[in-house]
Amino acid sequence: MNANVNNHDILSEINAIIAGLVGGGKYGMKIRLPHAAVMTLLFRSDATAKDKLRIVLKSTFEHSKNLASFAAIYKTVLFALKWISIRLRTNPEHRENVLFNLGRSIAIFLVDGPHLQRGRNLAPSAPGIAESTQHAAIAGAIGGYIIWGKYSSINYQIVLYLTSRILTGMVSLAREKSVPPFSWKICNFDNVYPIKAAVVWGSVMALFETYPHVLHPSLKKSMDQVYRS
Repeated sequence: MNANVNNHDILSEINAIIAGLVGGGKYGMKIRLPHAAVMTLLFRSDATAKDKLRIVLKSTFEHSKNLASFAAIYKTVLFALKWISIRLRTNPEHRENVLFNLGRSIAIFLVDGPHLQRGRNLAPSAPGIAESTQHAAIAGAIGGYIIWGKYSSINYQIVLYLTSRILTGMVSLAREKSVPPFSWKICNFDNVYPIKAAVVWGSVMALFETYPHVLHPSLKKSMDQVYRS
C-alpha cells in the first residue's frame, strides 16, 4: 500500500460512499414499500386512504434513509480507518514523550489490533471495502449506534432480524471451525432444526398465554388475531 492517499484514492473512496448512499436508499425503498403497503392494508383498516398513504410513505422513507445513512457512515469510517492505518504503518515514529508514545500505541491497538507489523506492505483493499475484520466491526458499531440506535419500530424490527441472523451465522461458523458441540455429527441441521422450532414455538406460546405484555405489540396483535378471534 502506498504511504500516501492520493487524490485518485480519495475520489474512489468518495465514489464508494456515494454508491453506498444510493444503493442503501434504493434497497430500503425496494423492500419496505411493498411490505408497508401490505401491512397497512391488512392491519390499519381504521385509517383513511390518505392516512394509509402517509403511513406507507413514512415507513418507506425512514427505512430508505436509515439504510442509506448507515451505508454512507460505514464506508466513511472505513476510509478514515484506512487512512489512519496507513499513517501508523508508514510512520513508525517514536518520541521521548511518554504520552505521545502511549497515545500512538493505543491508536495502533484500536485501529489495527495487537499484531500490527510496522512498515509491512499490504495489498490495498478496494474503495469502500474493509481492510480487516476489526475495521468492519468498528465502522459497523459506529454506524449502528448513530443510525439504528435511535429507537423506532422499523429500527427495532431490523435489529431483531439481524440478531437472529447473527446467532445463526455464529452457529454455522462454530461448526465450520470444528467447535464442539456444534461440530458433532448429531448436531447437524436436520436434527437440530425440529428441536429449535419446538423450543421457539413452545416459548412464544407460553409467554403469550402467561405474560403477553412482554411480547412486542406487533407480535401480540398478530397472535391475538389468530388465537383470540
